[in-house]
Amino acid sequence: MGRFLYPAVLMVLLSGCVGIASDPARDEFGLSTARADAGTAAPGDTDAAKLAWKASQICVRDYAQTKQDIEPAEASKQMIDMKLRCGHYDRMDFDYVHISWSNLL
Repeated sequence: MGRFLYPAVLMVLLSGCVGIASDPARDEFGLSTARADAGTAAPGDTDAAKLAWKASQICVRDYAQTKQDIEPAEASKQMIDMKLRCGHYDRMDFDYVHISWSNLL
């Protein structure tokens, strides 16, 4: 068992050191939050804070907003749809101090 365990653990550790190529055309995704119907008014601070919190829960290395739309929804509500792209993840340049360790497990 020990002869198998040491190489397996070593392979798992080394697999985290491989660089991952980034394709910007495929890296964009969207987040949304609901608000009361406000016409064409820009999102307020609370709506922007909700979207920023959601993005920070998904993107470990910051993010860049690419687009933002306001769409109608049911029951006199609106959806604020934000398209974003997460920062490139590179284990060799990873900030181990300013991250929640629960994201690594």
